[in-house]
Amino acid sequence: MSPLLHFVRKCTYDYFMGIPLSTPAQIGAAIRGARMRQGWTQRELAERAGVSRRWLITVESGASERAELGKVLDTLDALDARLEMSTVPSDPLAELLTELGEP
Repeated sequence: MSPLLHFVRKCTYDYFMGIPLSTPAQIGAAIRGARMRQGWTQRELAERAGVSRRWLITVESGASERAELGKVLDTLDALDARLEMSTVPSDPLAELLTELGEP
């Protein structure tokens, strides 16, 4: 089973939207989208998160394969967002049938 990260952002109507993410580029795009919805520049988000603008540009572009987790979490915190990790079964149908007691 491979881990799958979810970017979850609390929307104004107290509704949680989970978007499955599995690559640095997808995480970067989610951060960029959340920043733009806030109406913030990269400089503003970098200051709020305590990261450099250069680091944020690299993450948003998906060019950073090894972004420091603490900085990613600080950035998400500044956006009022979080990452959730879950496992994805290799065969979801087989797992469901097993849970239901089917052969």
